[in-house]
Amino acid sequence: MDEVRGKSFRNEVVKLDGNLFINCSFENCVLQFSGDHCEWEHSHFANYRIVLDGKANNTIQVLRGLGFNIRGLESDPPTGAVH
Repeated sequence: MDEVRGKSFRNEVVKLDGNLFINCSFENCVLQFSGDHCEWEHSHFANYRIVLDGKANNTIQVLRGLGFNIRGLESDPPTGAVH
């Protein structure tokens, strides 16, 4: 896993897969997740969107097919903030 330390991401697409983000900030970003391992420590997220691709999107489709109600993953997902 690659370490990314102390980086500020703004107004960009950030691929999460295969990365450990330490002391990073994400503002107005699209977080792209394909299902591979990723982690973050002491990082800040503000006004972001998540896009699920590949294996992550396949998992959502399987769960929906089994009748699970997966909210917030429509074509224009809501933004959020996690501290």
